[in-house]
Amino acid sequence: MKNLRYNIFVLFLILIGAACSDSVLDKDPVGKFSSDDYLTTEEEAESAIIGVYDFLQVGYNNYGDWSSIFFAKVLPGDDVNAGGGSSSDQPKLQQLNNFTHEYDNPALMDVWHSFYRIVNSSNGILAIISPDLANYDQVSGEAKFFRAYAYFELVTMWGEVPFYTANPTSLQVDWPRTDKTTIYNQIAKDLTEAITQLPLKEDLGSGFEFRISKGAARALLGKMHLYKQEYALAHAAFQDVIDDDYSLVEDYGTIWMKAERAGSESIFEVLYSSQNSHDWGGPWDGTAESNFVVQLMGPRGDGSFNNLDVIGYVNGWGFNVPTEKFGDLIRNEAGTERYEASTISDADFKALGGDVDKSGNNNWEAYEDYIRLKYSTIPSETAGPVNEVNWNTPFKLIRLADVLLMAAEAYNRDGKDAQAVPLIREVRRRAGFTDHSAWENLTGDALFAVIKKERSLELAFEGHRFWDLVRWGDASAELSSRGFVSGKNEVYPIPKREIDLNPGISVEDQNPGYN
Repeated sequence: MKNLRYNIFVLFLILIGAACSDSVLDKDPVGKFSSDDYLTTEEEAESAIIGVYDFLQVGYNNYGDWSSIFFAKVLPGDDVNAGGGSSSDQPKLQQLNNFTHEYDNPALMDVWHSFYRIVNSSNGILAIISPDLANYDQVSGEAKFFRAYAYFELVTMWGEVPFYTANPTSLQVDWPRTDKTTIYNQIAKDLTEAITQLPLKEDLGSGFEFRISKGAARALLGKMHLYKQEYALAHAAFQDVIDDDYSLVEDYGTIWMKAERAGSESIFEVLYSSQNSHDWGGPWDGTAESNFVVQLMGPRGDGSFNNLDVIGYVNGWGFNVPTEKFGDLIRNEAGTERYEASTISDADFKALGGDVDKSGNNNWEAYEDYIRLKYSTIPSETAGPVNEVNWNTPFKLIRLADVLLMAAEAYNRDGKDAQAVPLIREVRRRAGFTDHSAWENLTGDALFAVIKKERSLELAFEGHRFWDLVRWGDASAELSSRGFVSGKNEVYPIPKREIDLNPGISVEDQNPGYN
């Protein structure tokens, strides 16, 4: 978001330690700097918090040679196969998809690093921002949100992790794994305080709608309670979001288009831009303002998928391929609008004049006769001089349809099905369904099954599926055929570099099954 409103410079005192570290310990002692030195003007505070947005943007981009947070979220699910040019293309991503990853997987190290950069920079801001600044509430509220977000993802993906809210003043510090309850309590505290400090989205002003608002903090708080099975607290937080000034985008297919960047359905997203006009020179380290990952996820070129113009797409590099299981589900049950915006079958593509040539250079083992359209290569969403590296497609981390379905789940699990049904109905109405008689009188577990399926139909290929299966206790049943091992693969292994550099964590502290 540098290009949206501000020119961002390197934040030496706050951010340089976080930016250069591979471990939570391998960083400059940021905590030693005094508020007398920095963040005593609104401009400094503004630049510092925008720097945290940039860290999130980098983490979701091609950071560390394609170690995107997005891939760590989406690839373990049964909605996608890794794909690429062959089964050996980007081994670290293939491993996440077939559950052969171990603690030396480079993608996991980079994603871990991305989240702790957000923690470290948020801690630094909160330590030295002057409370006398006019923008103190907004900036400190955003920093609390980002710290809570990073810790929520760390706990979800790794379980117990190193935890601290103040950066060390000495490099000789060790951080052992902290119990999840302690971390969850801090997440709740940060988000509760952030809610009181942040503005509503409608009050952010034109050009600033991407900024964190009360709605984002409430949605993340509700999600944390849902994951903890605290259903009454979850639906209370979600209801506050629902009652806010958000609305479903009328056309499902436009949600990921530039016209809906920070749009009415968006609650928390990562924005990118084509304005910097990148060429093949990069940068290739994730710091580009454009979304390089979209290029990696477009239908494979190299003579494999041809005549893509018949469906309004261009070639990419073939990662993140729909499974037949999800392709069939979406084609048969999602409704025409969601199907046409999410995926297309091999048969439908060919019927429109498309060509699939299996002599082309592609990982055909991963291709199960469906092409993914969501988060893919639509020509209108990029610009020159090199279209392949200037995608402006945003990543939607929390959107209203997701919140509606999480709220419906929380109400259902709390025995309040009457409140759940209208929320499900709202999502399905947008998908084109008008007859709800087959399910709207269901209750209890039967209605819960409807909610589960609706999340699959609405949110496929967005990085929610695996984590939903884990929290529902359904991962083994749905994923064992793909290599999932119960009691091991619910979480990722603590990265090897963290164990090597952090005296507080030994090999014996590793998550079960990864020793």
